[in-house]
Amino acid sequence: MPSDDDPTYAPRLLRLLPVFSCTHNGVRRMVAPLPERVLSYLAVAYPTWVSRDAVIEACQLDGTGDPRARLRQVCWLLRSRLGFDPIVGDRQRIGISPTCRVDLHAAQEWCQLLLEQGFAKAVVRAVPNWLASALSHPLLADWSWDDAWLQPVQARWDVLRRETLDQLSGSLLAAGHHQQALICAHALIQQDPLRETAWEVLIEALIHSGQRAEARAQFDRLTSMLSAELGVHPSDSAHRLIADLYR
Repeated sequence: MPSDDDPTYAPRLLRLLPVFSCTHNGVRRMVAPLPERVLSYLAVAYPTWVSRDAVIEACQLDGTGDPRARLRQVCWLLRSRLGFDPIVGDRQRIGISPTCRVDLHAAQEWCQLLLEQGFAKAVVRAVPNWLASALSHPLLADWSWDDAWLQPVQARWDVLRRETLDQLSGSLLAAGHHQQALICAHALIQQDPLRETAWEVLIEALIHSGQRAEARAQFDRLTSMLSAELGVHPSDSAHRLIADLYR
């Protein structure tokens, strides 16, 4: 199984969810815009190494002067600023050092395992608490450059986390992990507000957590939204959940 250690506490962490940051031994390190751009591109590709020419093109380092020299300068700036070398490679390719942890990659590993194993009970029971929170976040949401490589990567991450959240929320609820189920259901509703199954998981998890008034409030919110957006009422299964509150 993938590591269940929370990436937040990794000695050398590259965070991409929801925005870029770099921490070393718990201390956040500031990175200049161009090195951040290169580091983010390589972190998305982690653990795969990328050709230097591909990095130069993707990060638009080929404007003036020797682009390979400019890339070497970026690597040197990162090493001197961070106090460690986040980039390794050879004459042709570079990538993120295996001594670093990338939060996106850690979450992707768990998503892929869950999907491959069909959300088997043993795997769901092993899901770490940090995963539900990671799945709540988009990828590099504050990116300010017009980089062609990022949009398809963001779209793939949104599809992966939506597919995972859809099945994981119900599986966590069935396993009795109500707080994690709540987080997953909330995240799925943020992505897809009209997905009624996510609302049902949210309402049921609130009921099991003893938050009966909040469960009723969320049902009323669902009712208003479905009426306004689609002109329909909540499903019978959603009504049964609320009916159980008054028995």
